[in-house]
Amino acid sequence: MSHSRRNILVRSMAVLAGDVATGVALATACVWMIEAAALGLFLSFLVWLLGLALSLALSQYLVHPAVRLVLSDRKLDGAVFAVQSLARRAHAWVKPLMPV
Repeated sequence: MSHSRRNILVRSMAVLAGDVATGVALATACVWMIEAAALGLFLSFLVWLLGLALSLALSQYLVHPAVRLVLSDRKLDGAVFAVQSLARRAHAWVKPLMPV
């Protein structure tokens, strides 16, 4: 797998996880607000609508830029290199212990 494909896959998974976490957190806040305030049907609909709009805005203006900043190509390549080095050392250490 090429470096750019791998990096795009990692960023996509991070963005998806961030979007889901943001949506779940705001849905939980909406449920809490509706239950705590004992809102009627129309106000509950408005709370859900506001929560949806806020979730989309947070995703677009907070999660996506944060992922782009934290997971740059240079940082991802460095992390992959570090994990590969660690895996090679672990394999070299474990290989003599394995029965033939």
